[in-house]
Amino acid sequence: MSSIFFGLEIGRRGLQAQQRALDVTAHNVANANTPGYTRQEAVMAAADPIPVPSLNMPSGAGQLGTGVEITAIRRLRDGFIDLQIRNESISLGYWEARQENLNKIEGIFNEPSESGLQSVFELFWQSLEELSKNPESLAARSLVLERAQTLTETFNHLDSRLQELQQDINATVKIKVDEINSLGRQIADLNQQILKIEVMGARANDLRDRRDLLVDQLAKIVPVQVQEDGRGVFTVTLGGCPLVEGAQLNRLAVENDPGVYDVVWETPKGREAAVDGGYLGGLLDMRDDYIPDLREKLDNLAAEFAIKFNEIHRQGAGVNGDTGMNFFINKDDNTGDGITAGNIGINEDIVEDPLKLAAAVFVEITDDPKLYENKIEISNIWYTWDTGDGSNALDLAGLKHQTIDGLGTTFDDYYRSMIGVLGVDAQQAVRMKENQELLVSQLENSRQAVSGVSLDEEMINMIKFQHAYSAASRLITALDEMLEIIINRMGVVGR
Repeated sequence: MSSIFFGLEIGRRGLQAQQRALDVTAHNVANANTPGYTRQEAVMAAADPIPVPSLNMPSGAGQLGTGVEITAIRRLRDGFIDLQIRNESISLGYWEARQENLNKIEGIFNEPSESGLQSVFELFWQSLEELSKNPESLAARSLVLERAQTLTETFNHLDSRLQELQQDINATVKIKVDEINSLGRQIADLNQQILKIEVMGARANDLRDRRDLLVDQLAKIVPVQVQEDGRGVFTVTLGGCPLVEGAQLNRLAVENDPGVYDVVWETPKGREAAVDGGYLGGLLDMRDDYIPDLREKLDNLAAEFAIKFNEIHRQGAGVNGDTGMNFFINKDDNTGDGITAGNIGINEDIVEDPLKLAAAVFVEITDDPKLYENKIEISNIWYTWDTGDGSNALDLAGLKHQTIDGLGTTFDDYYRSMIGVLGVDAQQAVRMKENQELLVSQLENSRQAVSGVSLDEEMINMIKFQHAYSAASRLITALDEMLEIIINRMGVVGR
């Protein structure tokens, strides 16, 4: 037969178990709004009963329970949902990077607007049409030069802004690599702390929460995979190579090649890191593919425009018979060769003397050249021109409607196609980002349904454990009264 002190021990265990459960509830309530926190639960189980079965086990009704004990404080978390969230976060980060930078590119081109390249082009064509009507007008010639100057400056500005955006993205790449290394270092340190705690049989729940949050943040930047070994240690890999392995961090670095940061592993030096997703992957795609392709198209437009315009302009005649002059030039070497959106400019000789703008066409002289006031000999053939002739200016204005072999369409249609593709890409990025945000949000709601703290549920648990604690304390009070009867009253009957 067990003693009354055995009942006190059972009561003590009940008090301690309910107290510990109340402590866990208090911890949950305190962290209800903590990012990354996972709801915890005190797992109760009946303590080992007595007596233990053996050959000399005393006879009796059976084993006697010894109360309750807390066997574990566990996190309520679903690893499969974590995996889904990380996989979808990789895609979300990628589309966020594209959407942000495509919005910036749309702001650079600023179409449609009065300051956009399309409107500037249209004003330039209009000025040429006006010149064809009034070729002797200095005002009309000055207007063409003014509109041409605006056009070249717009080309220069677009290329400069796109180049600046590339440089900004390049700088952001280095920042993100530093952030990856920082997150990896923290994960490695937490791996070490968790191992030290859990090797002693405890469960490092709060440290695991911090580590999971860091991994979620890392997955949005680069496409990482996570594996947990039997000791609770994470191995984080990037492109099949370990980024974090236990307490060891294999750092990423950037190499300047030239002026562009390549993401590589620090050890072995120069080995390229496979970054094909996440926010960093989106940045690299925009920097290395999308913006260079857009600049190339803009260069092609500027070059073809300058070449075709110069061809017609060289064949025309200025007021004083000036001919063979390029209207658009490469500002870097003052020639008509190698023109791009970044270096297109206007021939300074024409800017200083608008009369050299070739608005007229030459007419071959078939009789005596002495009969003509305006005449010029070209390759032993005499030509004349009419200062009131605007035919060449009209031919220049007609370029607007001509299909250009190097473009496969007209200048306007080529540019509209560029802007149309940009708009479609930007809309796709917005749509994909919103879809991924919705998907990640739904998965996060599923995770919160499992791991999130419900204050209503915690209040119910608090009342439940409080009542159990009160009952255990009343049990101890009853046993104490029984002891008092035995100690103070037993053996005093009849005195």
